[in-house]
Amino acid sequence: MAWNIDDDFDKIFERIFKQLGFPERLDPEPPHLKKWSYGYSMTTGADGKPVVKEWGSDSPQAPLREQHNDEPLSQVDVDRANNTVRVIVELPGLAKESIRITGTETSIRVTASNELRNIDTEIPVSAKVDPKTARATYNNGVLDVTLELIEETSPEGIDIHVN
Repeated sequence: MAWNIDDDFDKIFERIFKQLGFPERLDPEPPHLKKWSYGYSMTTGADGKPVVKEWGSDSPQAPLREQHNDEPLSQVDVDRANNTVRVIVELPGLAKESIRITGTETSIRVTASNELRNIDTEIPVSAKVDPKTARATYNNGVLDVTLELIEETSPEGIDIHVN
């Protein structure tokens, strides 16, 4: 008879389960569970359109994905040489029409939603910007907002050195 490492592990786990008070054998088919199978196959029909066929003893009862809130990836670049700020936000899977952008001098708020995602995020901008100059584009799931910097005014007064 050949030695099998699985036998040793089985013995170790049996001892652990016995010490913890677990039953020696679990019921192989608990009465509250039932066997089921489900799946789908996808092929291309003669007309070139996709054909989806479901198979199995039962279809899933719960939705495959639930709607959830996400915090999108974002990046803020301040380009003082060109006097602009560029905010880039990744929003894959959202329609351009569902995106709403509002801005203040110090932040950009992006809200968007579809049946699977709900986004409402405020992105702080590290420099003062003019929201009236904002230009936004949305391409391939990436929102690109460009704003102009507000010229910083000199502070009131002047520093006086004490001798």
